[in-house]
Amino acid sequence: MTVDEVARYLKLKPQTVYKWAQEDQIPCAKLGKEWRFRRSLLDEWIDSSVVLSKAGFDLLVRSSLGAVQRNALSREELDKILREVME
Repeated sequence: MTVDEVARYLKLKPQTVYKWAQEDQIPCAKLGKEWRFRRSLLDEWIDSSVVLSKAGFDLLVRSSLGAVQRNALSREELDKILREVME
């Protein structure tokens, strides 16, 4: 994808995408004079940003507590699940 395509996909200004690319804040590669992006990597980047946000972390904790209650998980099992998710 090009800068313009990514801007449309993420509903941002092309200048923002270009700036993030220059600052290595978004997954991309520079091929010659042009920045290129893979949609699959952008989707992973968005997913990881959501998980790392406070709201994403709160959701993770709530869903983990729900799993503990439904499945009677031990503290060790819950710790293992959280470690796996955070990797």
